[in-house]
Amino acid sequence: MNVEFNKKIMEELMEELKDKRPVFNSEDDFKFSLAWLIKEKYRDDVEIRLEKKMNNNKDASSSEAGDQKNKNQRVDIFIIVKNENDMEKIGIELKYFTAKIEWRDNKNEETFILAEQAANDIKCYDAWKDVERLEDFIDRDLINRGFAIWLTNVNSLTKDPTETKKRNNNTTYHDAFKIFNGREINGPEILKWDKKASKGTIKGRDKPITIKGNYKVYWKVYKDLSNGEKNIDGKRPKNKESKMVFKYAILEVQ
Repeated sequence: MNVEFNKKIMEELMEELKDKRPVFNSEDDFKFSLAWLIKEKYRDDVEIRLEKKMNNNKDASSSEAGDQKNKNQRVDIFIIVKNENDMEKIGIELKYFTAKIEWRDNKNEETFILAEQAANDIKCYDAWKDVERLEDFIDRDLINRGFAIWLTNVNSLTKDPTETKKRNNNTTYHDAFKIFNGREINGPEILKWDKKASKGTIKGRDKPITIKGNYKVYWKVYKDLSNGEKNIDGKRPKNKESKMVFKYAILEVQ
């Protein structure tokens, strides 16, 4: 059987995953769960590798610091697709951005406690950095195509910036990196920090990001944890913009 990975297939996988795993403990948990689902679904037609090293740098490590120094050339999920007449290599980069919630999964008698993560500017930079990395892997023939998958319950990331609170001059230091619903990039485009961004803000992430392809961000609801379920404190959120609603976006990189 011939297996083709495209955006539609990845969306179908996410739709299937949400029923099995409505929420994750961490990005690693998300990564493992998606990889497990892919292997279960396609069995002997695919080989799966997690955190595969993509370069020959002997200093490569799994540290964030190493990544920013371009030593850590790894991909979250690496898939070898074994079709009848050819073999395709797929790279998937994941981001799991969380706001603070506590939620009880009564089905599995499991409690999830998610922490508030770094500021939005850092999240957005890292999201596009994944896209740049996948484009680079394709240019170097290390993969044939890639997918950046972002999953979050941080509402301010997905909203159009006109709906969110901004500085008095109606800009933020990370406008170029925003990942709101409907965001378009028509490459080649260089994403840079506002010149007023502090050194502390951009430390380790000061380099501009070059995006070569064309992308449009569409956020879809992954899981509404408030729908028929209660938060751990027994209360239900009053609106759909609560932190109990997770959304995902998929960018296909070719």
